[in-house]
Formats: sequence, C-alpha cells, structure tokens
Amino acid sequence: GGTSGLGLQLMKDYLDIGYNVISISRNAEKISNIKKQLQNDKATFICEDVSNIDTTANLAEVISPHFNKLDILINNAGIIHPGGIEKIETAQWNEMININLTSVFAITKALLPFLKKSECANIVNVSSISSKMTGSSIAYSVAKAAIDMMTQSLAKDLAQYGIRVNSVNPGMMDTGFQVSNGLIKPADYDDFLSKVGTTYPLGIGSAIDVSNLIMFITSDKAKWITGSNYIIDGGRSVNI
Repeated sequence: GGTSGLGLQLMKDYLDIGYNVISISRNAEKISNIKKQLQNDKATFICEDVSNIDTTANLAEVISPHFNKLDILINNAGIIHPGGIEKIETAQWNEMININLTSVFAITKALLPFLKKSECANIVNVSSISSKMTGSSIAYSVAKAAIDMMTQSLAKDLAQYGIRVNSVNPGMMDTGFQVSNGLIKPADYDDFLSKVGTTYPLGIGSAIDVSNLIMFITSDKAKWITGSNYIIDGGRSVNI
C-alpha cells in the first residue's frame, strides 16, 4: 500500500537509500499520480486488490520477471469501518477481516519463496494500538489483535529460514487515514486531530515516526529481533 500515508512514506525512505521497492495497491489513479511524483525507476507499482485471494496467490508470478528474491515484506494495507456489534454490518466485518488480516496471510504465503532466497529477509506487519485497547471499530481491533498473534506465530515458524517477523503498533498518525476511509470529513480533520491529540501525552504522530521504526527493525542493526510487537503511540496506550 504505497500510494498514501505510511506506505508512501516508506516507499520514499527505502528509495532514498537505494532499494528497489514494489507497491501493491488497488487505486490506478493514485498509482499514476505517485509515479509522477516519485520519478524513480526503482519504484514498481502493481495495481491489484489485496482482498482478492486469487490475485494475491499469483503475486509471485507477477514479481518473478523483475526480481528473484525479496529482502523485506511490509504488510501495510488496511481499512476501517466504525461500529460495535450492534452497528457494524456483516459485509463490513468481512471486508475488514479480509483486507486487514487475511491478505497478510495470503501475501506472506505467496511471497515466502522469494523471502527464503534472501540472506537477510524479514517481515513487518503494520498492526495498531487498537489491538491492545478497544477502539471505535470491533472488526478493526479484532483484525489487528490477530495480526499480533500471526506475527509471533510466523516468527517461530520462519526462524528456521532465518526470516525475522515483527509488527509495529502505531497510534494516531496525521496521515488522513480517517478521511480516506470516510470516517471524518476533510474540513473537520484538523479539529478531529486536535481533540484526539489531548489523549496523547506526546501528541499525534506522523508517518515519518513510524517509518523510522520500521526501517530500524528491517535493518541489520535489528538482526536479533523477531516475534516482537512494537507499540509506537506517543504514550496513548499508557494514558488511561
């Protein structure tokens, strides 16, 4: 998911240090705009919907003509629909579980042969502090909690191949995630951030904050770290 927010920041940061970066996202218009913005031949864009399991299963075939190994996999795609058990519809529940959770399993499984060919392979799953504390969406919290356990299970399972697996659990970032998911109107976003920011001892975070953590986790400096869930939330989870 490299066309906005954290995903786009990660693309820029990895391109800046010379990586070839592949982004998988479903919005062709956004892909076109970001291509023009980046102007970098090391950036490859695949226009696919990660919620389509048949599509993700074929990712290896799409990537293999261009690359023969994968050093880093960052599972970052995500959506949110608000609501508890009485409000949320089954279709919304299924969509969130599919995109936020099942796609992580499917993409990791599809690209595992490429990760095995790397001498420094690792996976980072983008979770949320909503996995640790209830939020505005039951499905989102459940999916992210499952991501944390999947991270630990994968870390144990894939250590035999030298593949590290960790997750980051961000709090609120000023990436416009709530706007793009239709939770907040653009005109109300700044006011929303100001109000929510009062619950964060260090204030609202940015994509750069989380990208910096991910880049450390995926570097050789973190070569003995696996199976960890990294909370990065400006103190929100302890401000209760």
